Amino acid sequence: MLHSMTGYGSNSFKVQDLEIDIEVKSLNSRYFDSKISIPSALSTYELEIDNIAKNKLVRGKVDLTIKISGLNNDLVTFNKKVIKKYIDDLSKITDFEKSLLLKSVLSLPNSIEKGQIKISKSEINVIIEKIKNVIDDVVDFRKKEGENIKKDFEKNIDLLKEFSSVIEKNSNSHKERIKEDLENKSKNINIENDYGRFEQELFYYLEKMDINEEIVRLNSHFKFFLEILNNNKIEKGKKLGFICQEIGREINTIGSKCNNSAIQNSVVEMKSSLEKIREQSLNVL
Repeated sequence: MLHSMTGYGSNSFKVQDLEIDIEVKSLNSRYFDSKISIPSALSTYELEIDNIAKNKLVRGKVDLTIKISGLNNDLVTFNKKVIKKYIDDLSKITDFEKSLLLKSVLSLPNSIEKGQIKISKSEINVIIEKIKNVIDDVVDFRKKEGENIKKDFEKNIDLLKEFSSVIEKNSNSHKERIKEDLENKSKNINIENDYGRFEQELFYYLEKMDINEEIVRLNSHFKFFLEILNNNKIEKGKKLGFICQEIGREINTIGSKCNNSAIQNSVVEMKSSLEKIREQSLNVL
């Protein structure tokens, strides 16, 4: 099963007189990086909530937001002592009427206090379960995204295999043409030739152009990539990225060895397909 690191989940529900909104978003990241935004009434449970997210989502940049509103939160009280002190002090330095001062004072710190949300232990347990459910929805979202990425991986690996076969065929015919061309040119030169030395140099030249080892390693990398893609492990993005590096290294070596337009065209196409795989692998868990 392939998991993407992109996911989303949300839920809105009521617990007694409280209205609760939970939203979880995740994006790709090298590590687990969480941002938890919760009301002060849940602050003592922040570490527990973070651990739940980490255990279920494993890796990625995660934004988890919880908003709570209700009757307790709607209560507003005026801090009369603080307001009176503000007005008395301001009256000493200004001639404004107290009614006008009151409008300004109400916006000053500690003039108004909002009621604190009170949540029972049973309500906390319900909220924690809902958080788990939303995170499970994010995991399901990631799985669906992972299925699409897997199809794209398989498509591009098939393209890489096709171009690899084309390169191998062109390489063999290219070497034959070069060998014939060099032999014909040597026959037309009116000098004495040391054919033993000529064959030795020709073998050395053709050996430098040989890409059989690179093709073998490429096919091995393709096979390994698909094995990782289809195994039962959840975390595989980093490993797929490492294999992409090895594939890229072999493609670059082939491009530097073969000075042939048909082969170079295939190399460019392979690089294009590999880049698509590499970009997608960055979003795989």
